[in-house]
Amino acid sequence: MVIKGHLQLSLLQNSFGYSHCLQHSMQSITLHNHNIMSTPTISKEKPNKLVSRVLILGGTGRVGASTATALSHLCPGLQLKIGGRNRKQGAALVSSLGENSEFVELDIYNQRMLKEALEGVDVVVHAAGPFKVQDKCAVLKAAISSKTAYVDVCDNTDYALRAKGLHEKAIAAGIPAITTAGICPGVSNVMAAKLVDAARNRDGATPESLRFSYYVAGSGGVGPTMLLSCMYLLDEEAIAYDKGKEVKLKPYSGVLNIDFGEGIGKKDAYLLNLPEVRSAHQILKVPTVSARFGSDPFFWNWAMQASARFLPKEFLRDKNKVFRIVQSIDPVVRIVDEISGQSLSMRVDLNCTNGKKKVGLFTHKKLSVSAGYAAAAFVLAVLEGSTQPGVWFPEEPEGIAVDARKVLLERATQGTSNFVMQ
Repeated sequence: MVIKGHLQLSLLQNSFGYSHCLQHSMQSITLHNHNIMSTPTISKEKPNKLVSRVLILGGTGRVGASTATALSHLCPGLQLKIGGRNRKQGAALVSSLGENSEFVELDIYNQRMLKEALEGVDVVVHAAGPFKVQDKCAVLKAAISSKTAYVDVCDNTDYALRAKGLHEKAIAAGIPAITTAGICPGVSNVMAAKLVDAARNRDGATPESLRFSYYVAGSGGVGPTMLLSCMYLLDEEAIAYDKGKEVKLKPYSGVLNIDFGEGIGKKDAYLLNLPEVRSAHQILKVPTVSARFGSDPFFWNWAMQASARFLPKEFLRDKNKVFRIVQSIDPVVRIVDEISGQSLSMRVDLNCTNGKKKVGLFTHKKLSVSAGYAAAAFVLAVLEGSTQPGVWFPEEPEGIAVDARKVLLERATQGTSNFVMQ
């Protein structure tokens, strides 16, 4: 695999790889009296000698800045380029990250600026959402052209499919790329892949149904980005699969009361059109798949239901109008975050034909922080050579190798209050 010469040389010089970048061992985490202790595998014996460079687009936003912070924590030797439009915020972030970081002012829609920013970079992280409004995969195309590995935190089905459409070009360029490599989708896909693999290969069971359920308190600390992403999905029918057949359902319908475990409890979650439904159905070969999302306080769910039912589709498809609404209520969102908290919980349920059930649960007190560790975990996996040339979804073994999933989850679950796979 050819990415950039100095990345290959670094990996050859440092065969123990990025597994030694992580500075903290995993904590014991509990769910319903089930304890999981991860044996510390991270050593401080050898200094980090790697000189790889990572460009983070949207680096001054909540998710981008969190990704930069997580990468700096997990692998202090990385050289980080923070790409964004806000020079003041960029300077403040670089100051907090230290001498291995720099800020570059750019607009992702300016091809000249993007091309210049990619020079000498080994991996570009596209965190400049929302992805719904990006009709072209400009960053991925620029990454392929400059032979730069690529990771995005996309949560939009259409964008993910457009990215996947560049698969052959990425292969021809020898470039590894992962789309939907955030927290949900992203880490949730890997959790699902591990559950399915365990059911088939360890238990000899046949997976029958897979359900993704997500809960976020307020905006999870990511502000307008969360609300924008949800509002943009309200003009799309929720795609699900029932016994192998694709079904189209009303957005924010089909409510289920989901038990998210200790610290969160039971919360209502509603159908949305999320990319992991399609990718998990096609890649993991599970015949019945769906995804749901819910929030607190309860009136956010009511507002989303009302918007889906009563706002004209033409209005919801007008990106400028939706953006203005979200911007106008941003002060309210910030106040609500202070009251409701910013927690995230994900539950992945797998049912098999022999009656066996498996569950994965992930809970963190701050979505904004966990999203950064999730994206950082994918970046490090790419740098370690886990990803083959092409454009991949997280659950594809060519995207994240089967034997690399455990380390990815160890990194992504930093700071979780609950994490269980059983």
